[in-house]
Amino acid sequence: MKTLNYIILYSNKILRVIGSIILATILLSISAGIVSRYVFGAPFSWTEELATFLMVNLGYIGGAIVTIEKKHIVADFLISKAPPKLQTAVSFLGKLLAIAVFTLICSSSQQLLARSAYKTAALGLSRNLFYVPLFSMSAFMIFVVLVDLLNAIFPGYDIQAATVREEDQLLMEEELKEAREEEKQIVDFIQQSAEAEKTNDSESPAFKKGDEK
Repeated sequence: MKTLNYIILYSNKILRVIGSIILATILLSISAGIVSRYVFGAPFSWTEELATFLMVNLGYIGGAIVTIEKKHIVADFLISKAPPKLQTAVSFLGKLLAIAVFTLICSSSQQLLARSAYKTAALGLSRNLFYVPLFSMSAFMIFVVLVDLLNAIFPGYDIQAATVREEDQLLMEEELKEAREEEKQIVDFIQQSAEAEKTNDSESPAFKKGDEK
């Protein structure tokens, strides 16, 4: 169990790095296309195809990361009010449904991989390559959900969840520290303003005249 969770933990880190590289490449590709079109008047023909291919990869890598970190959108307003046993049952059902959906996607994408024989016009990329991230990331997400299901049955091994909790705790501590520093700056500013106002009043002509009387 611990080995499976470490695989997911390090896979998440690797996917984050790959996703960052892909995003940077997309931005550079689009920028190159814009410069070549509007500055040099000779647009590159491959920028759109490359950006589209990378965007497909980025989308499914992002889906895998969200699945690992459990940061997908969840409508849990009603279920959060339910008894704990019902929440556990719904959670198990949700995981089983996710596995079923990802399995269906894997099966469908495998069929598309076998059928697609076309290539892109500019780069000559096989259409099969566009379905590779769909198949591979769906298979990986099946593995992630299965491990998550095992973690729910055998608690205490979810290293990714513990890592996220530590990161959230550190973030909260940093935010609290910043809030205290800002509060201290505001208090110091108010005190300095009050002292400056008191000094100005003591040096005003009306104050001195009253003091002489």
